[in-house]
Amino acid sequence: MKIVRIKTLSGAGMLLFAALFIFSQTSYVASTDVTHWAEVMIEGNKTLNVAVYLPGLIGTVLDTTGVTITNAEIAAECEIIGQNSTCWCGPEYVWSNLVCDNVNKCCNVDKCVANISYYTPLCLPKVNVSLIGVLTGSSSNVQSMLLSAFNVLNAFNSLTLDGTLYTGLNTYAHNFTVSLSSVFATPKVQGIISTLLTNPTIYSLSLKSLGMVYMEAPTGKICYNSKQQLNCTSIEAMSKCVWQMSRESEATLTLGPGSEIQLSDTCTELSTVTLLKTNGYWSGTYICLFVTGNIAHMAMAPIQIALLPEVINVTSNPQTADCSASPSTKVVILCSIENSTETYKATLKLGTVEIAPAKEENNGIIKYTAEFTVDCMADGKPSSLEASCTLENTLNQLRNRTIRVPIIYPSDLFCAEDEVEDRKWPKTKNNETAVIDCTAVGRQGSMKRKCNGRKWGDELSLCVKAVLNSVALQAKDFEKGLGATQEGAQFIFQSLKNNTSEEGDNTFGDVKTAVSVFETMNKASINMALGENLLPDFIDSASSMLNVTWEVGDEEESSTLASQYLSSVEGLVKSIRINASEGYNSSNIQLQICRSGNTCNKTVFNVDVELNATADMVKTVGLQSLANRMPKLGYEDATFPSIVVSSTVENNTQPSVNIKLAFPNEGDSQVTMTCVFWNVTEQRWSDEGCEVVKGSGNVATCECNHLTSFSMLMSKHSVSMPFLDQLTYVGLGVSICSLIVYIIIECLVWSAVVKSNLSHFRHTALLNISLCLLLADCSFLASSFPSILNETLCLVLVVAKHYFFLAMFFWMLCLSVMLVHQLIFVFSHIGKKVYMILGFTIGYVCPTVTVAVTYVYYDQASNIPYYSSKTCWLTYQSALQGSIHAFLFPVGTIILVNLFSMGVVIANVLKPSGAESNKKGDKEAVKSIIKVVIFLTPVFGGTWVLGLFVFLMDDFTQFITYVVHYAFTIVNSLQGFFILLTGCFAEKRVRDEILRIVLGKSGKEQGTVTTTK
Repeated sequence: MKIVRIKTLSGAGMLLFAALFIFSQTSYVASTDVTHWAEVMIEGNKTLNVAVYLPGLIGTVLDTTGVTITNAEIAAECEIIGQNSTCWCGPEYVWSNLVCDNVNKCCNVDKCVANISYYTPLCLPKVNVSLIGVLTGSSSNVQSMLLSAFNVLNAFNSLTLDGTLYTGLNTYAHNFTVSLSSVFATPKVQGIISTLLTNPTIYSLSLKSLGMVYMEAPTGKICYNSKQQLNCTSIEAMSKCVWQMSRESEATLTLGPGSEIQLSDTCTELSTVTLLKTNGYWSGTYICLFVTGNIAHMAMAPIQIALLPEVINVTSNPQTADCSASPSTKVVILCSIENSTETYKATLKLGTVEIAPAKEENNGIIKYTAEFTVDCMADGKPSSLEASCTLENTLNQLRNRTIRVPIIYPSDLFCAEDEVEDRKWPKTKNNETAVIDCTAVGRQGSMKRKCNGRKWGDELSLCVKAVLNSVALQAKDFEKGLGATQEGAQFIFQSLKNNTSEEGDNTFGDVKTAVSVFETMNKASINMALGENLLPDFIDSASSMLNVTWEVGDEEESSTLASQYLSSVEGLVKSIRINASEGYNSSNIQLQICRSGNTCNKTVFNVDVELNATADMVKTVGLQSLANRMPKLGYEDATFPSIVVSSTVENNTQPSVNIKLAFPNEGDSQVTMTCVFWNVTEQRWSDEGCEVVKGSGNVATCECNHLTSFSMLMSKHSVSMPFLDQLTYVGLGVSICSLIVYIIIECLVWSAVVKSNLSHFRHTALLNISLCLLLADCSFLASSFPSILNETLCLVLVVAKHYFFLAMFFWMLCLSVMLVHQLIFVFSHIGKKVYMILGFTIGYVCPTVTVAVTYVYYDQASNIPYYSSKTCWLTYQSALQGSIHAFLFPVGTIILVNLFSMGVVIANVLKPSGAESNKKGDKEAVKSIIKVVIFLTPVFGGTWVLGLFVFLMDDFTQFITYVVHYAFTIVNSLQGFFILLTGCFAEKRVRDEILRIVLGKSGKEQGTVTTTK
């Protein structure tokens, strides 16, 4: 509400009315009305009924302010007799705090005999404000004490004692509510609290208020997976703000920064929370708190989401359809979800048959079931059928889960039913995996067993302690932003430690769940920094995991878990902020810290680590009993030591980092030692950039150093070859200088050489190609040393390289297509406007869409990251998996199109012409076009064909692989230099104009000189 004092309408009088006018004008609280106050002095008898005249003011436009009165009512009246005045508020109005604080006798009385008519506002509309308090102390009866303390507040209505609880040790907790009809000043209430706390019988007192904060929140049911924003505004500035959310029968959770929520940076008077993805986790009542001292102003609003189940479990009974002995068989499809307030429309489907299922609710689980008949004589005899469960919410949004139901035919191999202890394994088809529920007490999850031919494999237990499963769910909430506080993080790691510390009590399923907690908390650390107080619990729980045997009969399963374990532990060590800690040691993990120096020398598990880097901090962690559990891709016959060493450098100012690790060689002195590092992006061991240096005695030292070469752009993996990095930087330096010179020359000679549509098309494309290549090369140089870049800057440079290199190729495509069109359709000209629209659309919109879609897909829908922080470039995992394919496919396609275009041009030129002298002009034009095509081979991307071979050839035992990498690096790092040669110095008109500019001659003189030559 905005208060504006309007001038008195009459100079003297007997009766003063304070009128409340509502004007149509936008206010700062997003209301369409602004409240103004007007003093009206009326001469005459006090019995005059002023209210009769107020409706006549509605609709009046005030010339001075340009606003319209939309409502008018009497807020206060004052009777003035001589020097005395008696004032009272109108119906549904109370004294303003301004009056109450300055003239105490006016508080909480209907009429006030005092000269207060000059206060503005005099009275304010009644509002419902509540103070909800908790007082702890030794007294069992505090009502009279609280009443005398709070009844001094303006517009005091009542004080209600809601309940008293004896908490022991002569301590009582009293819950009370103070009801007011006006807002209050926080300092005044804080003073009341401070006075009460001086009483030795009171131990603590805290208050929350309702009515001092206004919340804007979406109303009605909102769509699943939508973006929503909630705003809270306090009527006065406070110290800080807190957002909370409560769900039915669950404790209230504090909201923090997470993957699905954003909080505003500042929040003294206005605070905003943005839900990035509304789902079942975010359905509940939201509470915003503005806090100062012992007082928190509060507002609440429910958010109702049209839910879809977060988890849908689909099973078939039996798990395999048995067609080995009958023409048909029955299969029951079961779809189960957690109980929900949403009403779903469910559909179950097997193959092409769709059935509306029966619904059953039991123990907090909703089950949908339907029985299907499988036709064992169906055409084609499919090896399996697809079973799906589709659920539709009240806003017609769908969620689907699909499984595959194998079919056993008479000729198929299968494993017969088997019973191990109390576990019954169903009849299962060859190469299929049977899944049963856990039967152990206190554990949740499932067990797996694979059928190999007619023989069962080993059982794989994914059974998890129920309490550990609860910790995993808490970690997922934390990562989203629910309960994302330092206290919440510490509780998660403490719970993890307490439930994994007993040796021999942890199964493979427990380890897998614990690793998932590490992974989740590592993701959460991106949005919220974790404090060093978490180190002991984190390292102890991670260490206990290494006491468990991970051998489960499935080597791929256990080795994948080991790589996930290493990545998550490394990530958490990197993300936890260290202040005073010097590290922490446990039985299987040792963490050592170095601060602010040029070198760091530490020892973990008898491995000496020396790291040369000028950095704020170096974290070195050693892990026992892990290396032999990791995948051995490429090193299947090697013997791994038990120790893995990892070092993390923070805020390094050097372009490269050199690390030496001295491992005691406890084996045969005749064996060959190899230094390898774990490539997190590629999930494999790699010796790139590492070498063995023989030490004294039985000590072998590894030295590693990683830089970035240009051929990395088209390679599956990071590349390390002698002098390749140096060639890259020299070539890029020459290229960048050449491109700058070229762009300057183009600007200088543009008006002189661009005389036709053809030349305009060509020079426009060349200029944009040069600009994109210049920015791409600069971005590449800036990302040459990923170790000194933070995650955000690395991502920005990856996006820049991806975008500008693609933009360069799309402009190459424009140039290629334009030249072919002009050559084939000699008499069909493209308008300048049309070409510019097409050129800029293809050249800039297409790469924008490609990069945006790629980033969103790999960031949101894929488990593969968009980029690697180790190389600051796109990722490659396997064929058709990895973001680098979003670079290779468009580049490869454009190169092939451009090569095809060149073939068309050459074929057209070689075609015999039936005209002679009368067509001499056309022949000259054709010759010019051919010259342009030849000279512009670099900007057609022809040299990037080598890049496709770089991608395909990753066998570094072959000499040709090195030749291709060196050739690609040299030719393409100098691409800008080739553009300068072919785009400027190879074109006569450009050379002539440059010469004219340099010699300072007129066009006429230059023309004369050219003629005499």
